Amino acid sequence: MQLFQRRREIAKFYSPLRKHVGLLDALGVNGMSSNESAVDADTNRVAYTIVKPSWRHSLLHNWLKVFDQLHNRNHINSWSTDKRGAFAHIRTGSHKVHETVHAPPRLPVNAYDPKWLESREALYVRHVLCPQEEPYDFGHPSDVIAYVCLYRFVVFNNLIYVLYRLLTI
Repeated sequence: MQLFQRRREIAKFYSPLRKHVGLLDALGVNGMSSNESAVDADTNRVAYTIVKPSWRHSLLHNWLKVFDQLHNRNHINSWSTDKRGAFAHIRTGSHKVHETVHAPPRLPVNAYDPKWLESREALYVRHVLCPQEEPYDFGHPSDVIAYVCLYRFVVFNNLIYVLYRLLTI
């Protein structure tokens, strides 16, 4: 629920992403990925691994990641010093897939993994899933991508600096 709400709020907050609120609503809570958690023995911190639903196309998966990165940047760089509310936990990518039988209905056809679609019964696809024939543009505007890439660069440089400091102590 929280992941869905965060992504939806980011889409509403950034004007170039507002056009995507409808698709996020169509995905709903059940269209979000899940996490597997495990405690890292070295750091004693919980690590969260993304588990992608089997029906989801990689284009949709990567498109959703941008919302997460914008949320993290927005929360960390907030103008306010009020940091109430939990930071989103860090989710690491993986190739893990959750085999799901059902997917959110009436999504654009390119939201579904083609192999998953082919493995479904034709009646299920036509009368239950009802994919929209018109493909969705899962691209993000170049200024949004540049903003996300700049954030990744800054985070990476800060990490390198911290590692350098730890190694030179």
